[in-house]
Amino acid sequence: MLRLSQFLCGGYLLLALVVIVLTPLIGPLGTAPFPLPIGPAASPVVVSIAYGTEKEEWLQDAAERFAATNPTLRGRPIQIELEGIGSREMVNEIVEGDLQPVVASPASMLQVELLRHEWQTRNNSEIFLEEPEPLVLTPLVIVAWEDRADVLWPDGPNNFWDDLHDALSDQQGWSALGGDSNWGFVKFGHTSPELSNSGIQTLVLLAYGYHEKSTGLTTEDILDPDFQQWFEEVERSVLDFGESTGTFMTNMVQFGPSKYDMVAVYENLAVQNVEATQSRWGPIRVYYPPSTIISEHPYGILTAEWVTPEQQEAAARFRDFLLSTEIQELSLQYGFRPANPDVGFGGANSPFTRYADYGVQTSLPPVVEVPTADALTNLIELWRRQGFGN
Repeated sequence: MLRLSQFLCGGYLLLALVVIVLTPLIGPLGTAPFPLPIGPAASPVVVSIAYGTEKEEWLQDAAERFAATNPTLRGRPIQIELEGIGSREMVNEIVEGDLQPVVASPASMLQVELLRHEWQTRNNSEIFLEEPEPLVLTPLVIVAWEDRADVLWPDGPNNFWDDLHDALSDQQGWSALGGDSNWGFVKFGHTSPELSNSGIQTLVLLAYGYHEKSTGLTTEDILDPDFQQWFEEVERSVLDFGESTGTFMTNMVQFGPSKYDMVAVYENLAVQNVEATQSRWGPIRVYYPPSTIISEHPYGILTAEWVTPEQQEAAARFRDFLLSTEIQELSLQYGFRPANPDVGFGGANSPFTRYADYGVQTSLPPVVEVPTADALTNLIELWRRQGFGN
């Protein structure tokens, strides 16, 4: 009996020695069926993801489903940590080093270009391991109360941005358009381009709309004096520039037409709130600009010094999970269009079919080209110089 005990004890210590020797070379060997007296435990590979809050509910749902699969990387559990933050704030904090995620997932490629440009300028290096990949898609739309929309665009928008500009800058307000004088001025809202992705997107569409093009927005276009005057007349009529796109949609639902007649928001927020607005204040209408802009919610794995190769590999594993058929179909429940082209979204149970009578469309108008970082920077600077910034 003593000999057997000595044999088992020796074998156990030999196993422990093997684990100690091999772990630094190939990583943890897996979870032991019983605790070893010596040697490191299988520490998790933590993947921190800074994400634009517009996709918060879908991303949290997906992360819970991923965790339920007990994912591991060479025996080490993969742990996803999510941090919601405004897209523009995300860019600023990563560049300054105040935010150090493994993955940056802002709302759109506009922010990717700004992050890449600002990081390159400061550090003379590429911030992304590879080109960020879209997760889910949602275009920028104008959401208006139906009775207001019927006055502004009785036959549908013909000169979309010019019509809006003229309505906003008319000092007689809705009465000049044939609407109810009690409605007052035309009330339009969009977020701050200093703080929010949709704010920058709105400025980009205004610039493209004025110049009647959808590609090649340049600094010269931004410096055009006639455009600057037209642009200021639009922006001067905006009631306030909030931090969150979701806040505008929430205010539409909570306060009705007394707060805003129309707002620039993401399509997914409009889809999620169609029924809520209908039950409280009446129907809304969703309008797509003649050329729109897409929030792709790109997933960018970083190459910064604080990111390890193991974290990059684990982050890629989670990205692939997010692009799987199951999780892409899940995004429909939150009003998004799947980025995976193999996943359809126009079926009978799709919100894009269900809310077609409110203006929601399965097909999209042409998408504008993402401007260069220089053009974007000058557009935001124009907005600040005209006195709208903080």
